[in-house]
Amino acid sequence: MALNGTTPDLQRTILEYTFRGILCLETLFILAGNAMTFVAIKRVKKLREIPTNIFVLSLAASDGMVGIITPIFIALKILKIDTEEDGMICLLQGSHVSMFLISLVTLLAVAVDRYLAVVHPLTYRQRMTIKRARIVTVLIWLLSFGLITSLSCYYGTTVLNSNTVRSLFPKAISLVLLQVMILGPVLGNIAIYVLIYVKLKTKRRVGSEMTRSNFGGRDSGTSRATKAYVNMMALVLGYLIFASMPNYLLLATLRQMPDPKPKWFVLAYDISVILFYSNSFMNPVIYSWKNRNFRAAYKHIMRCNRSSDVSVDESMTEGSRIENRSATITS
Repeated sequence: MALNGTTPDLQRTILEYTFRGILCLETLFILAGNAMTFVAIKRVKKLREIPTNIFVLSLAASDGMVGIITPIFIALKILKIDTEEDGMICLLQGSHVSMFLISLVTLLAVAVDRYLAVVHPLTYRQRMTIKRARIVTVLIWLLSFGLITSLSCYYGTTVLNSNTVRSLFPKAISLVLLQVMILGPVLGNIAIYVLIYVKLKTKRRVGSEMTRSNFGGRDSGTSRATKAYVNMMALVLGYLIFASMPNYLLLATLRQMPDPKPKWFVLAYDISVILFYSNSFMNPVIYSWKNRNFRAAYKHIMRCNRSSDVSVDESMTEGSRIENRSATITS
């Protein structure tokens, strides 16, 4: 009888420590991958010259913050410290939620940036400068962090303790936040990328004749770079939606589930959290897979080469040629 009585506790303990171990492993990947992204952009001049990479740095920063905050929550859980009454924990919880919103809104800014690059290639660098990209990034961080943190601290925190899960906000606030702050940027991103791919398809249908008449008889290497960045960032967005939707749906059903929560629900929630955190270390993987210059920079860093001389593919960078062509046409 004693064995039967302790088996569920033992199973629960094994699952808890397995869950924490996976989160710790993900944290290492998150910190290492996003640190490499920071170093790659700071070290390679051609990557620094692309306004889109300011937003990539913002994504790396928000993902890196997730990697810093996550082990704190794991430690608090292990030490059994009350996470509901402490103001600092409240701030950490709000910061954690705001990082996700920052990623979503930053990806929305990337979508707008890519739309400008596709629709207005000649004037893109006049419309989207490094300085403007930095200003947009600062505004995204201030607004997202301030709003979510204040709401989190006022309405309490999310607690997953054994079979009990409590939602982050009251029902009315939850509906507004889920629909406006999460679904809004997601739907906005999807709509803009649909417009981008429709525009690219239209350009392909028109054919290379228009490109030759505008650019002296040759297709543009910068056009290939624009398409490559569109595909790369669309994949980043796609994985974020894939990784976050299960957790989002489970959180949305919390109030409809009876208390205590069924064991299958708690297990599904744990798995959804693991999948959710995987988004924070997948971005560097996508960058290295879809962009040769990021891949070259990562290899350079992993070889512990302190030199800033990294060989880049000029056809995969956006910059001087568009500016030169724009200057020629406008003059």
